Amino acid sequence: MTPDNSSQTDEKQLEHIPVEVKVDSAGLPLLPQPSTSPFDPLNYPNWLKYTILGEICMLAFLGTLNVAVINPAVVPLSTEFGIADVTGTYQTTIAIGAGALGPVFFTPFANVYGRRPVYLLSVLIGFASALGSARSKSYGTLMFARAMNGFGPSAAFGLGAGTVVDVFFMHERGKAMGLFTLMYTNGSHLAPIVGGYIARDLGWRWCFYVSAILNGAMFMICFFFMPETLFDRPEGQVQTTPGPQSEFYEGETQPPSAGEPFKSPPMSLKTYLNRMQIPDPQRPPSRRLKMNQFIIKPFSMLKYPSVIFPALFFAVNYGLASIEPALTLAPLFTELYQFDTVRNGLANGVSLLVGGSLGELCSSPITDKMMQRARRRALSHGKPASAEIRLQGIWTGAFTVPAGLLMYGFTVRFAGTFVAPCIGMAIACFGAQIITSVVYTYSCSDCYRTRSNDVSLCFNFARQTFGLTLGFYSWVPYLI
Repeated sequence: MTPDNSSQTDEKQLEHIPVEVKVDSAGLPLLPQPSTSPFDPLNYPNWLKYTILGEICMLAFLGTLNVAVINPAVVPLSTEFGIADVTGTYQTTIAIGAGALGPVFFTPFANVYGRRPVYLLSVLIGFASALGSARSKSYGTLMFARAMNGFGPSAAFGLGAGTVVDVFFMHERGKAMGLFTLMYTNGSHLAPIVGGYIARDLGWRWCFYVSAILNGAMFMICFFFMPETLFDRPEGQVQTTPGPQSEFYEGETQPPSAGEPFKSPPMSLKTYLNRMQIPDPQRPPSRRLKMNQFIIKPFSMLKYPSVIFPALFFAVNYGLASIEPALTLAPLFTELYQFDTVRNGLANGVSLLVGGSLGELCSSPITDKMMQRARRRALSHGKPASAEIRLQGIWTGAFTVPAGLLMYGFTVRFAGTFVAPCIGMAIACFGAQIITSVVYTYSCSDCYRTRSNDVSLCFNFARQTFGLTLGFYSWVPYLI
C-alpha cells in the first residue's frame, strides 16, 4: 500500500467518527457512539428501528411456532401413521435438534454478507418445509420435512440478538432484547393454542399449512421492509477485544452531561433503498467468509465464563420449564384428564404464555433501570459500571423455576385437578423468561457486543441440544 493510499484509508476510517460525545435523555454518554454515516443503523429513525425489531421478533416467534404447533395433535398424527404416541413426538424433537444447527450454518454468512439475505432465505426455507410437512405421505418424509422446518427458521434464533445490538444503544437494549426473547420463547407457548383448534376443526395437516401461510406472509413483509443492519464501525470508535465492558470509548468515564439528547437524523429514500440492496453495497472487501467462522470462531466464545455459564443455566432452565411441558403435556393430560386437542393446547399454551409474559414485565424494564442507575453512580466517580450488575435480576427466576417444576411434577403425579399443574407450569415459565432476558442482554449486549451473533449462537445451541434430549427420557410411563 502506498503512503497516499494509506492516508486515504485513515481518512476514510476517521470520516464517520463522532466529533462530540452524544448523550441520552439522562445525560449519559451513548454506548456505542453513533457515526455520522447515514448507513449506520444507530442513526436509523426510531420508527424503522422498531419496525426491524418487530420483524425479527416475528421471525423468532415463527421459528418456535413452526416446531410446536403440532404438539396438541400428536395423538391423531400418530394414529394416522400407525405409530406409537412416543414415536409421534420424535418429529418435534428432530425439529428442535435441527434448530441447534441452523444458526451454526447461517450466522457466518450473516456476519459477512449481511443479515437481510440470510433472514429472507431462512423464512423461505420455513415456508417450503412447512408445506412439505403438511403434504407428507409417510412418517419418514415428515421427519425430513420437520428437520428442515427446524433448521431453516432457526436463523433468527442466532441473529436476532445481534440485530438488536446493531440498531439500539446500550440503554435501550434491555427492553428491546426482552421483547425479542419474549417472542422467541412465546412462539412455542402460543402454538399449542392455535394448533389445538386447527387440528380439531381442520385436521393435523392444517397445522403445517397455516405455518406455511404465516412464513410466506413474513417473507413478503421482510422483503419490502427489512433493511440491512450490518455496519462496519471505524476502527478506534469501539474496542473489539472480547470481554466484559468491551464496548466503550474515551468518553465513557465522563460524568453525566447536560447536553441535548441525541435524536436520529431523518432517513432519505435513497439511503433506505441502498440498505435494501442484495448484495450489500456497503460491504467492505475485508469482510470475507472463512471456514473457521462456521464452528471454531463462534464456539470459541464458550471459553469465556460470562458466556458458557449463562448459556448452560439458560438451557437447563428453559428446557425444563418450557420444552418439557410442551412434549409431555398432551399425552399426560389425555390420559389423566381425558383432554382433547383443544383443551391440551389451551392448558399448555395459556399457562406458558401467561407465565412468560409476566416474567418479561418483571425483567427487562427493571434491569435497564438498574444499569442506568449503576452507570450514573459509577460515572460520577470517573469509572465505568460493571456489566455483572445486570445479573442481580436473575435471582427471582433462579427460585421460581424449581418451585414451579416441583408443583407441576407433584400435582401430575398424584392426579389432582388440572389447574394445579397449569399453575406450576406458569410459575416455572415466569422464572425462565426472567433468566432468558437477563442472560441474553448480559452476554450479548453488555459483554460482547461485537460478537453478539456468536454468543447468541452458543445460547441457542445449548438450548436446542438440551431440549432435544428431553423427548427421550421425559416420557409418560415414567411420569404417571
